[in-house]
Amino acid sequence: MRTLTTLSVAAASLIAILAAPLHASVDGGIRRLSFDVFLDDRAIGYQRFSLTPAGDGTRIDTQAQFEVKLLRITAFAYEHRNTELWRDGCLRAIDARTDSNGRKSTVNGRAQGAAFVVATQDGERNLGDCVASFAYWDKDILLQRQRLLNSQTGEYVPVRIAPLGPGNKRVGGRDLAVERYAIQGEGIDITLAYAAGSDEWVALDSRLDGGRTLRYRRSASELERLSAAQQARAGGPASSR
Repeated sequence: MRTLTTLSVAAASLIAILAAPLHASVDGGIRRLSFDVFLDDRAIGYQRFSLTPAGDGTRIDTQAQFEVKLLRITAFAYEHRNTELWRDGCLRAIDARTDSNGRKSTVNGRAQGAAFVVATQDGERNLGDCVASFAYWDKDILLQRQRLLNSQTGEYVPVRIAPLGPGNKRVGGRDLAVERYAIQGEGIDITLAYAAGSDEWVALDSRLDGGRTLRYRRSASELERLSAAQQARAGGPASSR
């Protein structure tokens, strides 16, 4: 997934027309995070992340698809595919493809020695050592950064990241105790929520021009599976909902 970030760029285009700790779903060593995406309260699509061990690093595969309809006519369509390779908290490679309402873009990057070279339709740039993208799935990576790579545009964006403290967030039909963090920058106003006690990413709110909000919420079915797995590990029955 800004990206703003990938999220922010898509959001601007769109405007133009758990109390218990949770841990990510793991299947065969693959960590999966699935989010339902809303424009205000209106469901418009999804974004999914798969984190797979790859040698001494991790491969992150991202898939996003949004569609906004007006009077049954598609007013906006967005699709994003991205594969990243990470090692020791640093981005080692990225290959991203985006179709934002018919406008296609690519971002490719590789670590080369002590530098990270990123290529877009506008050419190549050297971003320096140990680059990071908008790695919402890893709070620790985000908190260390003052710049983040936009996987849709290839821009290396200055950001300010700060804790907002504890709160509650309605996700998947339940009220979750969360820790909140703000990411701000030019055209970026994002609040992230992580489940208290586990640092599991469960929500994102991106405020847009015009007073609207792009919202990510961890999928209800995934939260149910996570809760059931946690109850099983604890030796108790999962609560019915």
